[in-house]
Amino acid sequence: MKMKIDVAVVQMLPEFCDREHNLDKMASFVKKIIAEKGKCDLIIFPELITTGYECGDKFYELAEIFPEGKSIDLIAKLAREYDAHIIFGFAEKDCNIEGVLYNSVALIDNDGNPVGVYRKVHLSDKEFLIFRPGCEFPIFKTKIGNIGMMICWDTLFPEAARIMAIQGTDLLVVSTNWEKPYSKEWDLMTSARALDNTLHLAAANRIGSDKGELAFFGHSRILDPLGNVLAKIDEEVEAYTSAEVDYDMTTKLRREWTQLRERRPDAYEILTRRY
Repeated sequence: MKMKIDVAVVQMLPEFCDREHNLDKMASFVKKIIAEKGKCDLIIFPELITTGYECGDKFYELAEIFPEGKSIDLIAKLAREYDAHIIFGFAEKDCNIEGVLYNSVALIDNDGNPVGVYRKVHLSDKEFLIFRPGCEFPIFKTKIGNIGMMICWDTLFPEAARIMAIQGTDLLVVSTNWEKPYSKEWDLMTSARALDNTLHLAAANRIGSDKGELAFFGHSRILDPLGNVLAKIDEEVEAYTSAEVDYDMTTKLRREWTQLRERRPDAYEILTRRY
């Protein structure tokens, strides 16, 4: 496993329910990042970036089966051509149960292999009308480390990041559509999840709106294991930012920040009770 990796987060405005347009724009970002940086180990896109967020019943037409969908195929070709792992959000269709959809993120490795998919566990608001919640937090073992992924609202729940941390995650990735006016809360929360677990965290948020009720502010960011900003985009613009993630920093900092070693699971039974 590489101990230092280059990570880029993409802040983008998806075209509402236009998958072809969005895939073209994603491809342009990948090409731009590699052209400007020369090399990037991991490129992260926001939640539901292939479709937009407020598609409603149109999600049933736009959803794709992993790993057979057109979006997965195109991103896999890009990942292989540009030698980069890529994470992106999409609407996933269950291959076994008719009519069941998930709000998911896919991870493609730099050889173009679909590594796996994470299904959003903590749905919110109108998502319950379309999507079924996931029920686990898998860890994806790759050449660039063990990757743990969250989607948007998952980030508010410290248990999600902690579960992945104690399973050996090296990097926490958040693919999100976090909406206005909660930018201050978003900044605080992402820094807290990094510090909670002494892990780097990379988060990609979208901007703009889908001509519906919500608007999104961006604030895509890469944080060190103490929650300090390594790279960020504070403006509401389409852009990317990148930083070097040094896994040795986690090893060194955990000698001082010992919360994982000093956990008391025997005292946490109440956490599994319904509120």
